[in-house]
Amino acid sequence: MESKLIENYRSELLASYPGSRIKVAHDEREMVAEITGERAIAIIERSEPHFHREITETYRVLRGTLLVARAGEGFVLQVGDSITIIPSQIHHAKAIGDPAWIEVLCDPAWRADDHFVLC
Repeated sequence: MESKLIENYRSELLASYPGSRIKVAHDEREMVAEITGERAIAIIERSEPHFHREITETYRVLRGTLLVARAGEGFVLQVGDSITIIPSQIHHAKAIGDPAWIEVLCDPAWRADDHFVLC
């Protein structure tokens, strides 16, 4: 995402979710507003393939269209659609067109030490 777009999204996220912590991925293709350990809003252009050993994630699309690869299967999610990713399932996502906004619910709460990016 371009720098100006990132700043616009950051402003919108902070206005909609005051007090959330905003993180931008190193490649600037994904940003996350951490609302609680269990809930976040992610804006995804593309995420890197990764998995979690303990965390179950549920994605629900709020805006846009998202392609999700989960454990070797592909899914096309549109506004209102959701998908659950259980521990050890390798997954990643890519937006079609503009970056997709998704709500991410984690059980248990998301932790950096349970996020394993594949090389």
